[in-house]
Amino acid sequence: GLNSPNLDFLPLVNVEDEDVAGVVEEKGKEHLWRSSSNGTETHTSSLDEFVIGQLLAKDFVEALERNDKAVPLPSMGWQGSYQSVTFLSHNSSSSTALGCGALDFVHAMGGQMYRAMATILLNRVYEGRAGITNFTRVIRATFIASFLRDVGLTKLELPDDKGSGNVSSDLVQSKPPFVVCIEEMIKKKAVSHPIFTRALRVMSGPIREAYLRGNLVDIGRNNLDGRQSRKLVTPEGFPNSYVRGASGLYLRLGAHVESADGSAPSTTTTSQSAAAVKGIHLHVIAEPVIPDGGIAFGGPVTLRVIENEGQCREFVKTIPEDGSRADWGPILLHTPCVSTIKKQQAASGISDTSASTAAGGSAATDSTGQGAAVNNATTAFSKDLLHKGGFQALELIRITNITPLLWVRLDPHGLYNGRMNIMQQDACYAEQLFHEGDAIGQVEAARALAERPLKIQGTPKITNVHDVPIAELPVRVLGDCLRGSVALYCDLPHNPAIRSQVALAIAQWQNNKAPESVHVVGGSSWLGLDLLMQYFKERYYCNGDVLPVNFRRVVLHKHIAGGASGGDSTSDGGYQYLDALSEKDERENAIEFADEIEIEEDEEYRVRAACVTAIASIRAKDGMTPPLVIDFLEDVLVSGDKAAVGSLLLQHEEDKLKRKQSRSVRDMTHRRLVGPNDDDVSNLPYVSLSLVAEALLALCYVNVRPQSDFDSTTGRPIEVKTEHPIVPLMKSCRSWLEWDLERERIRTESNRGNLSGVGDACNTSIAPCAITALCHMALLKQCTTTVVENNDLKKDDEFVAGSKRKSRIIEDESSTAQFYINIFDDKRIAKADAVRAAAAQAVACICCAADRNDTPNAEPMGLLLSLEFMLDRILESTTSPGLRLTLALLMMDACTGKICSLQRVGCFAGQARLCGQGARFTNGPLGSSCGGDNGSSMLLTVADSTLPAANAVNDGARRGLRSLKDPCKDGINQTQARVARFASRLWRTMNGEAVNSSGSLSNTVGICAHDSQLRCQLVALWQWIWPRHCYQVMRSQSLHAMDGTPQYYAMGMEQVIKTTVEERNAAALDDQALVELGEAVEEEIDKQKWRGEMASEAYSNCKKEDMTVVGQPLPLVQKDDAWRLGGWVASTSQQRRVQGADGGSAVTKIRLLVSKSTGST
Repeated sequence: GLNSPNLDFLPLVNVEDEDVAGVVEEKGKEHLWRSSSNGTETHTSSLDEFVIGQLLAKDFVEALERNDKAVPLPSMGWQGSYQSVTFLSHNSSSSTALGCGALDFVHAMGGQMYRAMATILLNRVYEGRAGITNFTRVIRATFIASFLRDVGLTKLELPDDKGSGNVSSDLVQSKPPFVVCIEEMIKKKAVSHPIFTRALRVMSGPIREAYLRGNLVDIGRNNLDGRQSRKLVTPEGFPNSYVRGASGLYLRLGAHVESADGSAPSTTTTSQSAAAVKGIHLHVIAEPVIPDGGIAFGGPVTLRVIENEGQCREFVKTIPEDGSRADWGPILLHTPCVSTIKKQQAASGISDTSASTAAGGSAATDSTGQGAAVNNATTAFSKDLLHKGGFQALELIRITNITPLLWVRLDPHGLYNGRMNIMQQDACYAEQLFHEGDAIGQVEAARALAERPLKIQGTPKITNVHDVPIAELPVRVLGDCLRGSVALYCDLPHNPAIRSQVALAIAQWQNNKAPESVHVVGGSSWLGLDLLMQYFKERYYCNGDVLPVNFRRVVLHKHIAGGASGGDSTSDGGYQYLDALSEKDERENAIEFADEIEIEEDEEYRVRAACVTAIASIRAKDGMTPPLVIDFLEDVLVSGDKAAVGSLLLQHEEDKLKRKQSRSVRDMTHRRLVGPNDDDVSNLPYVSLSLVAEALLALCYVNVRPQSDFDSTTGRPIEVKTEHPIVPLMKSCRSWLEWDLERERIRTESNRGNLSGVGDACNTSIAPCAITALCHMALLKQCTTTVVENNDLKKDDEFVAGSKRKSRIIEDESSTAQFYINIFDDKRIAKADAVRAAAAQAVACICCAADRNDTPNAEPMGLLLSLEFMLDRILESTTSPGLRLTLALLMMDACTGKICSLQRVGCFAGQARLCGQGARFTNGPLGSSCGGDNGSSMLLTVADSTLPAANAVNDGARRGLRSLKDPCKDGINQTQARVARFASRLWRTMNGEAVNSSGSLSNTVGICAHDSQLRCQLVALWQWIWPRHCYQVMRSQSLHAMDGTPQYYAMGMEQVIKTTVEERNAAALDDQALVELGEAVEEEIDKQKWRGEMASEAYSNCKKEDMTVVGQPLPLVQKDDAWRLGGWVASTSQQRRVQGADGGSAVTKIRLLVSKSTGST
């Protein structure tokens, strides 16, 4: 919390606020603009790390919520159980007796992960609304009250104020808020949800009352509005809407600048002079978006307006609680315009004689800027993609802005922590990316630029600026930000955390603007890919070889004399990076005269990893990966990146440093010099595991096919004579896998002497990603190569999936399930849970993919075999609790069609933060979007053209799931009897009974008797497969009368569960004892359902025919495919356009221009 940018923030003093009482100290203003406090090009500040973690946590939780169909729960689309209906239970002070708190904590699909991420988001809301200082005081009061209660005190006695003199008995001395909160907690003997919120309000005082206003009691379905005798549908507000809300805030904001007379600014020289007299105004329209099942948010919000020349103003506006549009303008802009029409004409090469033609004739140019450019854009840049005229992309895009507005930002303090899409110029987002001090604002600007130019967007009256098409300027700005100091000369380079997100944004832009086929070359068809490749070449390529990564930099510091006392100053001017000096003499002198020498971490490896992932995720419109990407990934994996550079210095430079180190031992005045033992540690060569793992995992996003699989004349499949393009990558991946597994085996052997297993998790990042990628590529190769014959999955009780082919498919063991089973069962890697989980995931993918073809007279056994395999490993006594829960989650992924497309183990096996891993797991490798055109949607859509391997796995799993749900109308056969035996083992396991591999019971308790999380996950799996009854078990129980016959034992009926009369009676007694608990849970469920229906009920009470009027509530938005993929802005625009609620006659002209637009992602 101490890293929060909301430390006692106060509103800024605007220029028109003349009657300000007293002097207001503008705290937190240092965060308004980018500066050296945000970090350097190779180092990220702790504040930026903190806020970016909050943004990634928001991406994670939002993806969980938007994928639910009914009442949004943390379940990734699973509707089998309502065990978790709220983030905090209704009565948290008695959750132990009620049971809801415990049920929420062990939610099957969300569990601790969802709770941890939701806590991060709630913490940001509390920081913004109450302030971190007041929040800390409440926590401190809680601890003090608990301590006083333990020692037996029932009231807090304050010492007398001796200095105050005699006080009249008629006057009651007021108590400080801190004391009031402590006494209330002691009196109530607990800290319930209402008590905590009231304490926060008391501690914050009246200045924050508007931000902390809301209900503390849940609004039920039967609560009525006394005035109208209708159901009470008023939004609950703080804190219920944020703690138990079904979704976050979604809001679209339109910002338009025009002159006082209503015309656009600076269209001509005459209008510029008139605008200077009358003034230029900013018009802002806010439109909340409420999804189906979501809730309405309302209340005060901060609107920040940044004008030219650095003028910053903040306005407190109000979000309507009824979901209607609000007009927040006009706002007078005081500063001069950023650019003028003359500057635009000069930059575009238009002469004064043709100015009128440019002003009036370019309106027909389409918004993507594909009109006839004056010059070819390729001639404006050199081979290293730098402008020949020396312009930065920011300078070029700034010329397109003929308004005084730099950018607009809504809710900068995170009071709502929602999704807000602002419709403003591309130049505004470029200014925000380079000059906004908040890291979240910078990432939001990068994501917005990844979608620009939009299909519906106002364009300038020119088509190019200094020979650069306007349509390319957004990605050019992102490219300059990624490349840092190489491309920038008048702006500070961004830190690695920001540039990592920018690399992913460039890949999103490229996917949004990709050509129809990978065969399209030339021009700017692959501009985003070229910028990513250029960054990699200028930093990690040398003579065609990929350089290893440096993880550290030598920093030299020279004390600068200054100050009145003549003492030494440690200002930033005294620091210098040694690798920034190219001349030999300069380096030697810098080392010789340095007073302090430090080793600093070089975080450029983070940008490198993101760049590799971004390049691997680039596709054409047909879903194929460009050949250049395949060649690049081969170079990265074969480049020998197994060890980083051992030393950063030349031999004579290293000798000088050692002599300085030896002198520093005797010199006790300079304690910051590198010590005698530091050199041995800092210069040791080491393996860059995380970078190799990221590169291997990026192989899962590749989609390539052989050149020709079918005869062009007959259309029949032919034998492939060339090697599949994926084979070289498979060979590299296999070598990395064998190398890391051997390291793990050696490490296990060495640990047997001391029985130490501490720290094994940090050594197992390569193998899980290699297994995930190898399995995916093996399936991709099978799915995209001509298959003449496919044998059955099971043969002689061994896994030999895809073992025989009549065509020239290489019999690679990596495409068989037995290969990964051997890895899982290898006793020498028994402690590597991540490796074993990846192997289990690969087994499930291989088995399910074997059933992808609807073969006649063949039972789809793949899904059942994979579930049996993972259940057997769950029941093993040597399996760790974490691995058991992971295997249970993989069983659910296999049944829900997510095991191959989401790559759970690969995403969470790395060493990144949980919020970053979760955001990648739910939003794809390119992360979340701004809500419009989503460049990640292609990588999340399972289809034969985009993800053929995942599509094959899902086809087989779908056929296997139908087999598991077979009603057995024609009797029971061997396959159905096997399903009954599996269901019996699953039922006994999740009920706490000990079951061995043969299905028989033992006298000890089972693994679920003391593992509630595993039990809930297995219950969720049962309810997903058999939501009502397991017909195979019911049919098998009818055969218990044949007990003792050879046929009975041949079908294994003795392993199927039996229900006796005594068990039925005991179950009836248990149900009767839990009636009250069931009623309480059902009440909680109904409250959460009603919370998601309140917005729909409110709209039905006050809806009108004309929905284009400002102030009229708007209908709810359905969660269609575009919404579930993150394109909530595109989904909202499309649905409201169909309903006629998109502005009416105000957008008639725009609607005529985009009649063919679908608005989908």
